[in-house]
Amino acid sequence: MRRIIRAAAPAAVLAAVLAAGCSAGSPAPYRATAGTCYSFGVRALERHITVTAVPRGCRGLTHAQVNLAVTRAIREAVGPRPKAAERRLAEKDSRYLGYLIGAVPPASPAPLAAGPARPPGDLAASLAALAAWIVTAAAGSYLLAGWLLPGGPRRRPALAAGRPPAIIISHFALALAGLGIWIGFMAAGVAALAWAAVGLIVPAAGLGMAALVAAQPEPAPGGGTASPGPALAARMTRTAAPARAGTPVAVIVLHGVLAAATILLAVLAAIGAP
Repeated sequence: MRRIIRAAAPAAVLAAVLAAGCSAGSPAPYRATAGTCYSFGVRALERHITVTAVPRGCRGLTHAQVNLAVTRAIREAVGPRPKAAERRLAEKDSRYLGYLIGAVPPASPAPLAAGPARPPGDLAASLAALAAWIVTAAAGSYLLAGWLLPGGPRRRPALAAGRPPAIIISHFALALAGLGIWIGFMAAGVAALAWAAVGLIVPAAGLGMAALVAAQPEPAPGGGTASPGPALAARMTRTAAPARAGTPVAVIVLHGVLAAATILLAVLAAIGAP
């Protein structure tokens, strides 16, 4: 019995070893690190081997990791020396590992993220406000030209008395400046420009209303009950008739309606601006 046990014991131990070896998992795949690349660089410098291919110990590393490993290996091979001698030896040894630095290209920079596109609704509101603003400015330019050009000398005294030139010029200048800023907003997409344009068109509309109110005729003295004399009535008829004939009422109404629409569209577009 003892002989049988002694004969069977080595076989059992061998079977246990084989079973343990078979049950063990496969070895982990080799993975290069900065340390393995550094070790390879030190060995290559010690043996004066010029590297012509990326070794296994450096394969898969980034450009920065390879540079760090090569720098450490050169410093290790050169050792502590005076700066002049250390620099000279480092330049000499770098020839052996120079291939590694050029073979691993640096990572390309990530593409810049594109800015968020403007929603179609906001773009449509901005374009509609721009179109309304341009048409409003065109109507205002027509009215201003009719007041400034020599074509209306007979009505200019009445207009100058009812509409101060400062109000009209300020109204036109603010509206035109707001249009320029709005075009800049359409080009740059900056919300601050949109609100700046809105901040100009609102007082411009107020000046336009002030000019329209100032143009209203004043009531006659005594409540308007006294009738003027024949000479005065004839002169008023000669003065007022050309003014009524030359006053483009339809253009004034269109100008006011378009101005209100422009303000509404501009505010909506400024609210929805990114």
